[in-house]
Amino acid sequence: MSHTLSRITILLRERSEEIVRRWIEHLRSEPKIPRTRELTDENLRDYTPKLLDDLIDSLAQLAQPGAPDGASGPEIGSSEAAKVHVSHRIAEGYSLAEELRELGLLRAVIVDLCAREGVVLGGEEAQLVHSALDEVMITAAVEYERTSSADLRRDVALHELFIAVLGHDLRNPLSAIRFATAALLKREDVTTAVARLAQRIAASTDRAVRMVEELLDLTRIRSHQGLPVEPEPVDLRAICQRVVEELELAHPEHTIRFTAHGDGRGTWDPGRMGQLLSNLIGNAVDYSPPEEPVQVELRGHKNGVVIEVMNRGTPIPPELLPVLFDPFRRGEQSQRVVQRSKGLGLGLFIVKSIVDAHAGSIQVTSTLEEGTTFRVKLPRSS
Repeated sequence: MSHTLSRITILLRERSEEIVRRWIEHLRSEPKIPRTRELTDENLRDYTPKLLDDLIDSLAQLAQPGAPDGASGPEIGSSEAAKVHVSHRIAEGYSLAEELRELGLLRAVIVDLCAREGVVLGGEEAQLVHSALDEVMITAAVEYERTSSADLRRDVALHELFIAVLGHDLRNPLSAIRFATAALLKREDVTTAVARLAQRIAASTDRAVRMVEELLDLTRIRSHQGLPVEPEPVDLRAICQRVVEELELAHPEHTIRFTAHGDGRGTWDPGRMGQLLSNLIGNAVDYSPPEEPVQVELRGHKNGVVIEVMNRGTPIPPELLPVLFDPFRRGEQSQRVVQRSKGLGLGLFIVKSIVDAHAGSIQVTSTLEEGTTFRVKLPRSS
């Protein structure tokens, strides 16, 4: 093995510049790596000569007299040259597939050179050469994932910090608008026309406040703080009745039928339960035709309660069901429905988060015959 490896080592060392040159020529004509046509030869060479030197040094050590059979030699895949080469390619906008194709072409040039010069690259020698190149490709994948993940984490952190700051800073002016409109509506000298405008301002402000709260909830959930809940003894039947009455006032053209059976008492966060019910029932109203009533049912049993909200609007497409509780999924509905909806597409995501925070579960079924039903199961104590 040592004699053959010595010949391979000498060949690669003497022809290293030719290998790099032929490799660059192959890159220029490779249609699956379009970025290469935008880079200079110098940029393409990058750390490739050093990478090739590491390979040659590794094989040279194995070719020394007395080197044990099966030795792997220095792992060039973890060398600094391999890591720097990958980081440079990432900086140039390469995908992982493009980087691996580049390294695959380097392998092809080396194998072709050995074949043309009559150096048999087979058996254990071939295994060592290919293993060394495989190590470089593995390092490329690991380094690409590490760098990409770091960039992604940084971008997500900045995005969530922006949302948190924006949400916090928006609260003060929105609160000022809310108090000002409330004070205006209490004045006895307000005309009917001004009162109507003030009511519209108040309704729009409430909607904006809900959006800010949803964005802040999203930030808390995504930053792994979890959704904060403060459980206390409450009657879920009373909360449900209140939410239904509020939505009936806001949507007089719709009918909401609420029925309750059994004990609705338990230990839950009353504010979050109100948010959960408001999102679920409000969502049903948004997607239901006015002539079809929205059905809300609460059933208490020994260990907990079940809440079902049903509407007979257009069924949810089957392909959407698996991702229905992901954030911002509302945008995938039909344009007619989107225009009726008043949220950011975070409602169901937050509903699922509230259910999870109370150790419950939520399911949805949607067919043309049976309508769309959201079923929430909550233990009496979370």
